[in-house]
Amino acid sequence: MKKLAIMAAVALVPLLFGANVWQSFRYSSLKREIARLESVQQELLEQNKRNIAGISVLESPQRIDTLGREELGLSRPEADDFITIRPPRSMERADE
Repeated sequence: MKKLAIMAAVALVPLLFGANVWQSFRYSSLKREIARLESVQQELLEQNKRNIAGISVLESPQRIDTLGREELGLSRPEADDFITIRPPRSMERADE
């Protein structure tokens, strides 16, 4: 019985050593993957910031006004160019 316990202990030491090496390898592999993903996340955040800045420039009212006037030949409508259409009173009540 004593020999069996010694044999089990002798067999268990390399097994535990191998498990420790495997766990260490997995840890370093996951650490590298986390570092890679963090750099990808940082790149995406910077790209998102650039996109937001670009959108704000493209959405500016001055740019849209200039684009409409110069490139599309549009002009501001005069006050008498508007036509206001109001639904009859019976239609307003039916929608509610």
